[in-house]
Amino acid sequence: MTKIQTKDLAGERTESLVDKFPLPAPWTLYIDVTNRCNFKCVYCPTGNPDMLKRAQRYQRHMPMEMYKKIIEDMKEFPHPVKIVNLYKDGEPLVNKNLIEMIHILKDANVAEKIYSKTNGALIPKIPDLAAAPLDMLGLSVPHVNADGFKKVVGKWVDYKRYVDGVRQLYEDPRRKFTINAKIARYQMTDEDIEKFFKDFEPICDTVAMEGLHGWGAASEGNMFLEDIGTHDGSPFNEKLSCPLPMYMMSISSDGTTNVCCAEWGNFHNLGNVMDDNIFNLWNNDKRREFQIMHLEGRLSENAACKDCQHRASLPLQDSVDANAQEMLKRIKR
Repeated sequence: MTKIQTKDLAGERTESLVDKFPLPAPWTLYIDVTNRCNFKCVYCPTGNPDMLKRAQRYQRHMPMEMYKKIIEDMKEFPHPVKIVNLYKDGEPLVNKNLIEMIHILKDANVAEKIYSKTNGALIPKIPDLAAAPLDMLGLSVPHVNADGFKKVVGKWVDYKRYVDGVRQLYEDPRRKFTINAKIARYQMTDEDIEKFFKDFEPICDTVAMEGLHGWGAASEGNMFLEDIGTHDGSPFNEKLSCPLPMYMMSISSDGTTNVCCAEWGNFHNLGNVMDDNIFNLWNNDKRREFQIMHLEGRLSENAACKDCQHRASLPLQDSVDANAQEMLKRIKR
C-alpha cells in the first residue's frame, strides 16, 4: 500500500527538538538551486510576477561558485545536516547544473539525506536524473488532465506524456531513490482525486494528498486560498511560536539566508552566504534574536511571520509553545 499522509514524508522530526535545542547544525536545510519555474501555479508566489516585483525578488539560477562555497562551508558543522532539500521557490530541473550539484553534495558527505522536488514536466528532458544520488524525489502533480493543468499552472500539458515520463523514471533500473507523488486538494473533484491515485500509485513509491496553506506577507499579495486544514487533514492549530526557525535554515538562489521554507520574499534576511560562512550564519546574533522573537510570541514584528498560515498548518506535535520559557533560558546569553 503506497497511500500515505504528507506528514509521513517530513523525516526530520525523529528526535525531540526541545531536548536538543539549541541545535549545533540545522536538521533541515533548503538550498534553492533556482527560483525560476516553467509553471505559473495560481497558488504559488513564484507564479505571481506582481508579488515578486513588490518583494524585489529577481529570477535567477544559483551560481555554481556560490553553491560550491555553501557545500564547503557545511563541513564546519559538527555533524551532517539531517536533510538537505535542493529546492525551495523554483523548479530544480530548469537548472542545467542540477545533476552535478547533487553529486557535489553527495561526495562532500555533509548531508544524511538529499531530497529534491519537481513538478514533473521536465523529467523526460533530464536523462541522467535516474542515476542521481538522491534519497527522495518529490513529485508535485498539479492536476490529472490537460484542462486542469491549464487552469492551475497556466500552461497546456500533454497529460499522457507527463504520466509516461514519470513511469519511465520509476522503471529506470538506475534509480535508487524513492519517488513520492502528492497532489493538492485545490479545485479538485472527488473523481479527480481518485484518478490521481489510480494513475500514480502504480508508478511511484508513495502517493499522498495534501491541503494548501497561505503564504506569508499578505501585504504583498493574497495567497490565502482555502482554509481546509493541515497536510494530514486535521484543523488548523494556532501557535504562539513557529517551530521552523528552531531547526531549519534556507538559502535562496541569490545567497540570502532565512529560517524557513515558506519564506518566499526574503522578509527575514539573516545574511548572505557570500559575505560569511554557513556555520557563522547559523550561529549569529541575528538568527538568535529571530528565534527569541518567536519564543516570546512577537511574530507580528516580522512581515512574513505575522500573516503566515504555515505556522498554524504545521502538526500540533511540532509546537514548542509549552517549552518556550525553557528554550529561552538556553538561548539567551
